[in-house]
Formats: sequence, structure tokens, C-alpha cells
Amino acid sequence: HDLSLIDAFMGELPVSVTARGESYLQAGVADVVFVTLRYRSRAMAHIHLSWLDPRKERRLTLVCSKKMVEFDDVASEKLRIYDKGYERPPAFTNFEEYLSLRHGDIYMPHVPMREPLAAEVSDFLARVRGGHSGPAAGLAALRVVQILEAAERSLERDGAPVPVGESATVDPGGARD
Repeated sequence: HDLSLIDAFMGELPVSVTARGESYLQAGVADVVFVTLRYRSRAMAHIHLSWLDPRKERRLTLVCSKKMVEFDDVASEKLRIYDKGYERPPAFTNFEEYLSLRHGDIYMPHVPMREPLAAEVSDFLARVRGGHSGPAAGLAALRVVQILEAAERSLERDGAPVPVGESATVDPGGARD
């Protein structure tokens, strides 16, 4: 879910993925994981996953130069748009001059509550019934799987960056490298 949202916003595959995690409840199953995606455009995305976290939240924050957006899929006020940004002057002599932050209003448009999995199943069924093959959805799913594979490799390598697309090969008999 998180990767699908990030993929939709970014519109490009990350160059590399790093993932570090620990298994506290069951050996061999990381239940606390930190994932960082790095993009060719110099953008980054960070995901914190935890089965142990006491708060149930699905929050995505976009930090941009002109506005900032926060989306929380389990909150009653799902979407907040902050008129907050930053500007970089062309030349500076100290850090205070380097980065000037702009503060403004917060806009909270109404977003109806929907169960994410139910929405995905509904979309899938509509595509099947309508005869649409959904190539764009298939490509998006492929990108998410590529990111997941890179994250799994990085976890196995104790957080070493893994290029996206560097995945295990599958032979015709189904065995993986």
C-alpha cells in the first residue's frame, strides 16, 4: 500500500533501496523495518513499518518547495494541505540566510473513508467486468514488486543499498537463485 502510493506520486522507479529491520516476535520475520528509497531526481522516500507500534497509522507526508501534504488513511481528516514551503536564495553567508521557511494556512478537503483493500478489489472487478486489461495497473504492480525484491535483498545484506531491478532469477523449474 505504501509503495503503491509512493510509486503513484513519484512516477519513476527508485535507483536504490535500503532496508534494515529486526525480528522481535518471531525469528526470521522482521516486524520492525525502516526502508529508504532513493531516486535519480534526488528525491527520497522513507517508510517505517512495525507490527509492534502502538499507533495504527498510515501517514504519507510530501515535503515540497511550495506546499506540503499529509495523507493519513486511517484518520477522520485524511488529507491536509499546508501552505508551507521553502525558498533558497541564490547566495548566502550563513545558514539563516540559506533557508527561509514560509508558513501559511492549512486546507483540509473532505476525503470519504474507504477500506483500501475493498477499493482495490472493487477496481479490479470493474476492470475484469469492463474487459479492461489494466496495463498501467500491471506496470505499477511490477514496479512495486521490484521495490519489494530490492528491499528484501537489502534486509538480507543488513541494510546495504540494493539497486532496483537487481533481483533473483527464476529458472523454468521455479527455483530462485
